[in-house]
Amino acid sequence: MIRDKSSIYFQCREEARIIKKETDRKEFLTFMSERSYSNNQTLQIPSSSPPSSLSFPNIFFNKSSNNNNNNNNNNNNNNNNNNNNNNNNNNFKTSTSSSSFIPSQQPREKLVNKPYCFNCGKEFGIFTSKISCDLCNINFCVTCIKKISSKDITGVLREGQVKNYCPKCVFIVTREETTRKFSFLCEKALQDPIYLIFSEITLVRKSISGCLPNFEYLAESITNFNNASAKNRETFLQVYNEVITLQNDLSVLFKDFDKHLKLISSCGPSTTQKQDKIKLNMKSTYISFLQQNLPKFKTIQNQLLHLEMNTCTNTYIYLSRISLDNRLNREFWQKYGNAFQETISIVKQDLFNATIKCGENWDKHKSLIDNLIVSEEKSDLNLFVPPNKEIESTLLRKNIEFLSKILDQINVRVKPDELINSKNSVKQLRDNLSIVHKQGLVF
Repeated sequence: MIRDKSSIYFQCREEARIIKKETDRKEFLTFMSERSYSNNQTLQIPSSSPPSSLSFPNIFFNKSSNNNNNNNNNNNNNNNNNNNNNNNNNNFKTSTSSSSFIPSQQPREKLVNKPYCFNCGKEFGIFTSKISCDLCNINFCVTCIKKISSKDITGVLREGQVKNYCPKCVFIVTREETTRKFSFLCEKALQDPIYLIFSEITLVRKSISGCLPNFEYLAESITNFNNASAKNRETFLQVYNEVITLQNDLSVLFKDFDKHLKLISSCGPSTTQKQDKIKLNMKSTYISFLQQNLPKFKTIQNQLLHLEMNTCTNTYIYLSRISLDNRLNREFWQKYGNAFQETISIVKQDLFNATIKCGENWDKHKSLIDNLIVSEEKSDLNLFVPPNKEIESTLLRKNIEFLSKILDQINVRVKPDELINSKNSVKQLRDNLSIVHKQGLVF
């Protein structure tokens, strides 16, 4: 099963949000300090300059006035001019570095009590009223200030409350509101029934996708009659128990998957069209998943359920076919025909019991077996000449080899407590033929 790591994701996202908030706050205070420092770098303006220039302070005016004074001194004394320039430059640098802005030490009056708008630079007067921001308390004009009510930022303002914010503070406040709404919607989405169903059914789907390939591979090794070998006889029980365990686990997983799929349809009425589309997409995706994987599981499950019956069916078919080949040689069949018939009757009785145990129709299954017996034209004994022209010792050797293969297949594909009578009868027939064959080799 897959662990849910959504709590770790939300915790990391909250830490990143706090760090981002603190960084933006420092950048905003630095920006405000630079603007306040630049606006304070003013001197007396000469009488020849127009009064309108007062509305836009020049941050380079102090430096230009010092340069003019230095130029006047150049006319008087060249040596003093160089010394004055050096002294003025040093004084300008030291004044700049000494008055560097520190947010905690900056006087509040330098930021608040300004005769012009802090955003566009318009002077306050009869036609331009000033409004202070409710967050930073800096004066702005009507066009630069923005009124925000509690409907816009429900998480910051009380109900019915209206606040004035400057452009920078609007960004801060709306960002907080956006973050709050996003967190609220995420928490609400986590409690949505559709999301809970999606989380559960996704885990079940991943578990089925992980178990089904292993189940197919292991089941193939014990259900395929051609792949069985006497070498893996010891590992059959271990593989069989593992396959049964996987079969039980997959049965539970498919039942849970079907239960959650029904919950999607029985979920409450959708409030939006998007939820309806989500439900339809989920249903179509999961139904196609069931259509691809459930038939595979059912087929292998039936093969495991009918493993005893299928093994006994194959044994009965092969014994009947070699009996038909042996009948063509009259002398051989007169000596050993009764032993073959007794073995076939015992195997047939076990086949009947296994068929009834699996809930299958015996008459239908018996007719299918008879068709398979007579449909094969090639001899299973691998004789080079027709059986009626073959000598007795060769027929004995071929029957002994084939009965040994049948006995190995029975021992490999069924548990020790299944088909006991069939195994004993086939083994006894093989041993009797082996004794006769060894006696015929003695001169």
